[in-house]
Amino acid sequence: MDQVKPIRIVTLLLLIVALTVYTYMLRYREAQRPPSPNLAGIPTVIGEYESTEAYQPAEALLLLGADATVFRTYRNAGGHTIWLFLGYFGTQQENSQIHSPKHCYPGAGWDIVEEGTLRIGPPGAEASVKRLVISDGREQREVVYWFDTRGGVITNEFALKWYQMKSALLQQPQAAAFVRFSTEVSPAAPEHARTELIRFIEAIGPRITETLRGRTVPAAEPERKGG
Repeated sequence: MDQVKPIRIVTLLLLIVALTVYTYMLRYREAQRPPSPNLAGIPTVIGEYESTEAYQPAEALLLLGADATVFRTYRNAGGHTIWLFLGYFGTQQENSQIHSPKHCYPGAGWDIVEEGTLRIGPPGAEASVKRLVISDGREQREVVYWFDTRGGVITNEFALKWYQMKSALLQQPQAAAFVRFSTEVSPAAPEHARTELIRFIEAIGPRITETLRGRTVPAAEPERKGG
């Protein structure tokens, strides 16, 4: 027991030193930005859903600091709406970092009423993603998001910071993307929103991964239901 405490102290000191170095590198080291992926490869039509580009104020984009973004509204003939936001960050500089939805939503007036994870994808190739249910008192939304890195999908904000810190210290690429889907939840059929959202993500998710990995499928080949 006497040896455990010194080990913990040394471990804590090493973490503090690593975090200090990482913070210094974010603030003062000019990181090289790799070429941004061509986000036009993300389909604008998925099944019965067709999309329109959502407006993003210049001030919001400047504050976000992303190298490339996609913000779309997908809607089917029945009026069901799914929002997609993707922000790609070539580096993790002090003024260009991925912000956690668990901090951004409360700051925008949304309360997080549920939180958990989902397994999405075909059997044997499932990925774990983060799930939130948020409410502003008038409207409730189902939110699914993850962080896409060269090392794979990350759902934990602390794990993302550790990945970025380790990459910075090893002078490896820190590129990462924040991928978020959301849809309105009807009080009369709350499970329908989640089921429809998962179905949509499983259809478009592989195309997003292909695009971020540089294996872009031409946008001229939309995926239409029955086509």
